[in-house]
Amino acid sequence: MDRVCATFVAVLLALGPAFAAAAAPARCSLLKAADLPVTMAGQQPMLPVKINGVDTFLMVDSGAFYSVISPAAAVRLKMTPTFAPYGFRVKGVNGETSADVYVAKDFTLSDIPLHNIEFVVAGREAGSEAAGVLGENVLGLLDVEYDLANGVVRLFKPENCQDANLAYWAAGKSISILPIETPPDPLHRFIIAKASVNGQPIHAMFDTGAGRSVLKRAAAERVGIHIQAGDVEAAGLSYGVARRAVETWISPVSNFTVGDEQIQNTRLRVGNIDLESADMLLGADFFLSHRVYVSNRQHRLYFTYNGGPVFRFDRPTAATQAKADPPPALTPGPTNAEAAPADAAGLARRGAAYVSRRDFPAAIADFTRAIELEPSVAAHYYDRALARWNLRQPVLAMADLDQALKLKPDDAHGLEMRGDLYLSQGDLTAAQADFDAAARAAPQDVGLGLRIAEAYARHNRFEAAIARYDTWIATHAKDERTAQALNGRCWTRALWNRDLDKALADCSAALKQGMSNSQVLASRGLVRLRLGQMDAAIADYDAALKLQPKAAWALYGRGLAKRGRGATADGDADIQAALSIAPNLTNAMKHYGLVEGKPDGSQTAGLSEASPGRQGGPTDENQ
Repeated sequence: MDRVCATFVAVLLALGPAFAAAAAPARCSLLKAADLPVTMAGQQPMLPVKINGVDTFLMVDSGAFYSVISPAAAVRLKMTPTFAPYGFRVKGVNGETSADVYVAKDFTLSDIPLHNIEFVVAGREAGSEAAGVLGENVLGLLDVEYDLANGVVRLFKPENCQDANLAYWAAGKSISILPIETPPDPLHRFIIAKASVNGQPIHAMFDTGAGRSVLKRAAAERVGIHIQAGDVEAAGLSYGVARRAVETWISPVSNFTVGDEQIQNTRLRVGNIDLESADMLLGADFFLSHRVYVSNRQHRLYFTYNGGPVFRFDRPTAATQAKADPPPALTPGPTNAEAAPADAAGLARRGAAYVSRRDFPAAIADFTRAIELEPSVAAHYYDRALARWNLRQPVLAMADLDQALKLKPDDAHGLEMRGDLYLSQGDLTAAQADFDAAARAAPQDVGLGLRIAEAYARHNRFEAAIARYDTWIATHAKDERTAQALNGRCWTRALWNRDLDKALADCSAALKQGMSNSQVLASRGLVRLRLGQMDAAIADYDAALKLQPKAAWALYGRGLAKRGRGATADGDADIQAALSIAPNLTNAMKHYGLVEGKPDGSQTAGLSEASPGRQGGPTDENQ
């Protein structure tokens, strides 16, 4: 492997230009080895590569010690297994999983052909298109600049730079410089530096593979954050390399400091993550709001602030929808407008970064300019449709999707998105046609069928959702997401109030498969509430609320179960606690036939069939 790495560096450097580092002595120069074009897919930085002649994507993951390919992708890309140590396993923040080692005979990175490159084979694909992740065994060979806000990762080799300032772009900007801690095991390289929360020191890992920054629960408790506190909110589940779901919460903090930056009165995500080397992950949300240079030669990290929120919180609860995240207490930095791309590809990458930062008007402006430059490229219309949909402009989004699919009729992403949009408009026939076409266009996308089932359930098309769940579960019995699918089918049947015995079996099976979390427990609690098994429902809700004390659906469901058992006062207290978190939850309960009357002691648990409405309840998120 050392020989391969040396060859890789030599080939890159032979093609790269050199220039002087800003604010550095004249003798210091940076030899730029490569500009790697990165497109943000949600919160995942995706890099186009070619493996054995097949175009695919790898997620750029500064938190992965080695590059990883999923088992399905290794087969699809015709990679060759090679020797791996007996019992070889890979550990991530969400658990560990067994692993193998495969070789890519041909690997093309930034148009540079390489050969016989090894990958760890483990986990699942990093996205609907990504085959795996590009880790520190490649990224750590040179210096790396992460400019995710502009859709670029740059590789450099510094010459004669010793202690020079390598933040060459940062003239007139406030620069933070942090020493990178030396790992105890040189084979497991991570970018770890000091930070602080509420004035207490922590160690933070800079991890582009984590979509959102998260503080380890043990570290949170050490700095005075406790999930039972009244100002801590439920944040659902997060999934990682081993697909083990972990509970997450959102807590206010008085101060977060990293380098010379201080963010006052902000919020942090807290999770039950298994992180041995650090206390916190600074994820893609941090990288999008900063320009970061990692000097592997100097063992230093340089960064400047781009502007906007540092941390991202999706799916705000009803209690926080009305309030925006407080801005960081920093001098507002310039946007990335000074580096405006001149070509459509660069505009599209920057637009995708704006989408990830939830700046949808800026994204639409970039995608519109990209369309003007390349009107025949379907992806630009798809990208603008996504931004317009997020701005709740369904008519304009549909027009863009129609144009994208006119240009590229077999685009699975566009078909899937348009199918979802048709569902939101109540056109079940058109949605089904698009979903079926998407499945034909992307047979390698193992998760597509599951996402379609979830879309039907989200729009209360329960019969269609169950049919899709049935098909997916029957054909993916050994997939890492099977327990997640079983819970989805259980929850859908519980909302629909049909086949409750099958729903109970699904939830119990998900629990037996190791998915013992608040989401499954709350789903089974709802099933048992429907069945009139009040004691069993309360037990499930108790277990769910032990994990997520502010889960509004579980509180409300437990309140209904307590009422059904005759403990009216205790039930009313739970329901009022749920409504203090989600004031409109009674309306959702009425939609599903779970409650009758006014939101007071006159309510009773109803076992009628669900009426159409907006689905709510336990949520999860991929990280």
